[in-house]
Amino acid sequence: MDNERGENAAEKLMGALISKMEDMDSNIKFIKAENAELKIAVNNPASLLRKAGFVSTRARLPEDVLPDTFRGDSGDILKGPDGHDIEVPTTNVDFHEMNWDDIHVLADQAKSSGAIGNQLGME
Repeated sequence: MDNERGENAAEKLMGALISKMEDMDSNIKFIKAENAELKIAVNNPASLLRKAGFVSTRARLPEDVLPDTFRGDSGDILKGPDGHDIEVPTTNVDFHEMNWDDIHVLADQAKSSGAIGNQLGME
């Protein structure tokens, strides 16, 4: 009788080990599939950044959006205090290459010309 108990316990243990190994094998296959998808995403950084919501500097300007006079999309060009045009970047690359000093100068020129905001500086 003790021999039967030992064999029964051994069979249960063997069954549990086999079941556990099958589960681990299934998990490894799933991880390998996920890893392959991640490798594809990492090999194409542009796609990864696009999914994260970033816009390429080489992206074309939208065609179905109303003109943006601040970007100079229309004939209503911003004029500086001396009557000369305020130089506004025309491409996404130009906008991305601007530093904060350039942005503040551009905003100050537009504000002083009366093109945007109020003259008191209160928003």
